Amino acid sequence: MNDWLIKSKDQFQEQIFDFLWRQWSMLGIASVAKSKDNRIVDPETLLLFSLSVCRYEPRLFDEIIDWLFHNGRFINVQRLQQIQLKYDFNCGPQLSAVAELLAKKSSYRLKWSGLAKKYYQKHKEPLFFDKEGNTLPCPTDKDANPEFLSHGLKRGQINLREYSQAFDLQSPACLLLRLRALLGINARAEILCLLASAKEIHPSKAARMSAYYQKTIQTTLVDMAQSGVILTRTSKKEKFYRLKPGILDALLKPQSKSTRWINWPPLFKTVEVIWRKLCELSRQKIDSLLLSSELKKLILSIDTYCSDTEINEISLEHNFSIEEFDKYFRENLVLFSNRLFLQSSQ
Repeated sequence: MNDWLIKSKDQFQEQIFDFLWRQWSMLGIASVAKSKDNRIVDPETLLLFSLSVCRYEPRLFDEIIDWLFHNGRFINVQRLQQIQLKYDFNCGPQLSAVAELLAKKSSYRLKWSGLAKKYYQKHKEPLFFDKEGNTLPCPTDKDANPEFLSHGLKRGQINLREYSQAFDLQSPACLLLRLRALLGINARAEILCLLASAKEIHPSKAARMSAYYQKTIQTTLVDMAQSGVILTRTSKKEKFYRLKPGILDALLKPQSKSTRWINWPPLFKTVEVIWRKLCELSRQKIDSLLLSSELKKLILSIDTYCSDTEINEISLEHNFSIEEFDKYFRENLVLFSNRLFLQSSQ
């Protein structure tokens, strides 16, 4: 009866995984996926979202672990925890299991040790599923990976291929990681990304867009303005900050290409909520009236996230009949998917 729902879920899911392969390939994982996306990658949010949905894409899950062993020193663990605390991606046990792996075996283990003890689940369950949501075979506890098993997740031993490379220095998408390599793991890197993407920024909006505390952004901007590289403008007792024209173009515009900063945390959370709900509903046999009701509840549940990331493709603006609403939802899901997944060359 709801074949369109299953088809929509499958298409949306495939777009998610294709997008994630392209995002991680820009950061250096071994992949044939290529992208020319000029949107700056947010590695913390990308990691949280990936650890949630890639339980259905095991190969990418392990390539991400491989990448973390090679590049994990550039992850801001404090910011990672702040984003997870606010948005609660469905990845807590996975995150702590990966952190425990890195704390035990990587060359920068201390930064991950606290996170390794943060998330657990009492019951044990398989880590991986196939695309239809069926659990994949997993070993007995005796043969399972101990770091994941200690957090309630059963999987086989991890055999890293060690194919991950350093991130691409010429890719606009890797600007944040490049700045962290230059300036360290601190708010200055995010601030420069924001300034490179906008004519000017206000500290409160910069804090929302970067997932830092406003005081941290405010203090850092005041300090950076003392360099003369960042200029200020005061309007109605509010201060705005902008880059001095041309002074950092060689650094902030790789290959003379402009970059774009996206508020990724609420955007990825929107995707996660939609995807999980579509997976749940596609496995049920429910009538059209109840399905429409559940989809309307879904739209209401993501309203705040959509507002935070200025998404207007999915909303409840009118009263629809059941047939009209189903069509409306499908069309708007396509628009939303195109905006997120298919605008890499814009």
